[in-house]
Amino acid sequence: MNETPASDQEIEDAIREFHEERASEGVTAAQSLASVSVYEGIAKVVYESSLSRTDAEAWLSENSLENLAAFAATPLAQATPESTRMRMSTVRVEASLADGTPLGALENAGIRALNGLEK
Repeated sequence: MNETPASDQEIEDAIREFHEERASEGVTAAQSLASVSVYEGIAKVVYESSLSRTDAEAWLSENSLENLAAFAATPLAQATPESTRMRMSTVRVEASLADGTPLGALENAGIRALNGLEK
């Protein structure tokens, strides 16, 4: 297994690719991805409801996850060697609407807990 931590760009690409895949399956939250940026292990994932042709109120109702950062962190929480490398480099995932409305955040320990494999 490659023990080298992933770069910010690798984390950003993984989050973006996950959203693209889920968007093609019709997942509204994924269709609403406006941007992803990662700097020094902190991923900022921004959603814009209008990208999924949904108004903000309906979008928030449909995407009623308590913490949308858990959705955004899915590719980092998988039980694969590549996801493990990305977790080594990820400090936090933050999710928000384009207007700045926070949609949740998840620290590294929370991301690890998502897969139920790491302590």
